[in-house]
Amino acid sequence: MERYLRRRRAPTRSAASGALAVLLAAALVGGAGAGAGVRVDNWDSYPAGPLDLASVWRPYPSAPAFKHAPAIVLDGARPVLSLRTENEPMRIGRAITIDPRQTPWLTWEWKALVLPEGGDVRNTRRNDQAGRVMVVFAGMKGLAYVWDTTAPVGVESRPDGFDIFQRALIVVRSGTERLGQWDRQRRNVYADYRRVFDEEPREIKLVGLETHSNDTHTRTAVLFGGVRFDAR
Repeated sequence: MERYLRRRRAPTRSAASGALAVLLAAALVGGAGAGAGVRVDNWDSYPAGPLDLASVWRPYPSAPAFKHAPAIVLDGARPVLSLRTENEPMRIGRAITIDPRQTPWLTWEWKALVLPEGGDVRNTRRNDQAGRVMVVFAGMKGLAYVWDTTAPVGVESRPDGFDIFQRALIVVRSGTERLGQWDRQRRNVYADYRRVFDEEPREIKLVGLETHSNDTHTRTAVLFGGVRFDAR
């Protein structure tokens, strides 16, 4: 991925608010190699409190002043990531190198606590979600798996705004069902990429965890637990 990315045209408001990390190129360094399985989360390596955003995990595409800093909290005895927003986007990501042909299965755990009122991935003016898991591939293409407020499971959206980056948002959880409860998702990112972009995927370069409330001018809260890639 390039060290520095330029916008070819001014993004729409929703693209800017939801526009991804793509932009990561300049913000993140480092990575982890693939193997039989790749663990992405490392919450147990931090003390409870604000997450260190100067090492493994970084905000992207810039480093805004969040109203509530990403934090490590205890859910029972387990450390997890807490993200909260008030009329703002929040994106933090980890640079990582993964071959989706070798480890195509992405599994993650999340617990939505507050959904953005009226959020809808189908509406570019209300494109906010409590949780997104963003997978960015070399070649500046990405898949975002989202917990939407309104759009039903299975909806896929291809919002534009950045010529340099193509992304698809895929609804995997919708509405208040399981709100406040841990939910486990598993996706074959290799198969999803092939279906969405009709081509063979290149290496995964970034995994991002996000929550958005700036389009709806509301608030969100979500917890993230384990995140990993596996061969099967």
